[in-house]
Amino acid sequence: MMIDDSRARDAPLPSTNELEHIRYALDQSAIVATTDVRGRITYVNDKFCQISGYTREELLGRDHRVVNSGYHGRAFIRDLWQTIARGQVWRGELRNRTKHGTFYWVDTTIVPFLDEGGRPWQYMAIRYDITDRKRNEQRLREQATLASLGEMAAVVAHEVRNPLAGIRGGVQLLESYLPAEPAEAHEFVRAICDRIDSLNVAITDLLEFARLREPRMGPVDVTVLISDVVKSLQYDKALTGVTWQVRAPESVTLLADVDQLRLLFTNLAINAAQAAGATGHVWIEATQGDGACVVTVSDDGPGLPPEALARAFEPFFTTKTRGAGLGLPTARRIVEAHHGEISVHDRDGGGASARVVLPLRTLAD
Repeated sequence: MMIDDSRARDAPLPSTNELEHIRYALDQSAIVATTDVRGRITYVNDKFCQISGYTREELLGRDHRVVNSGYHGRAFIRDLWQTIARGQVWRGELRNRTKHGTFYWVDTTIVPFLDEGGRPWQYMAIRYDITDRKRNEQRLREQATLASLGEMAAVVAHEVRNPLAGIRGGVQLLESYLPAEPAEAHEFVRAICDRIDSLNVAITDLLEFARLREPRMGPVDVTVLISDVVKSLQYDKALTGVTWQVRAPESVTLLADVDQLRLLFTNLAINAAQAAGATGHVWIEATQGDGACVVTVSDDGPGLPPEALARAFEPFFTTKTRGAGLGLPTARRIVEAHHGEISVHDRDGGGASARVVLPLRTLAD
């Protein structure tokens, strides 16, 4: 069967003005870039610059590793390149990283432009931002997990926490019958108590994460609250060598749940102090403006690798030797319950920073 393509051949080519209109329409909805066969960027549209945080000058001549988040493995990237190198169209979802360290997802189509010999001489990538969709999918998965986790947490609290208290009391009672020497026996008892306390903290984290109640709103002075949190942590024996610096206005008042905000800032401060190490520094800064209160908790620790940054708010993920990995996920749930935003990123000069943005709502809102 022969297909008559004479009508297609006779169809007039679009004018320059029509092409400009097509490009304008595409630029309004899509992230567009072209590269040469070596992957060097030769063109980006405004939307690419807007979402990536890079200027056009910072992108041209570089390859897409500039926005590589480290999320996708080598095999995934190799398959992408092998597909387009064969002259085939590649489609998939990619997670990229902005200049400022945040992540975004894009639904991507990469089209090879072929020469007369069928070899690619240029690639065009057309992407659509699907970050909100991926975030909503993640939340749905977390809600399903929380439903079963809440039931388990109640059982754990009753069946584990109560016996732990009895075991700890029994161990301390036995210690009272030990002679002063050898000292190693007393150290062993204290080590047992420390392990019990760590397990208790993990259970508490699980309960707070799984059974976080609805916020009870009232006026909260964030400056006073942060000062109270730091004062309480200064008495923590595990954090006695940490240097704390707080910078905040005399008063920043917003409508919030004071207990939940205390838990939020305590979790962030402990994370920063543990990352900073025994003699590290933690900076807490609060500012207000544009209808929001912004609190940044920073440390001078080793910082976070890309994989850890990507999974920072994932329940049960942790880079620590101790802990259940629920501090940051709980912090995020509190912030979102207050209609705010939270992010974690590497800090200029070393270390990491957690940034919380909370709306300055009033009782009339």
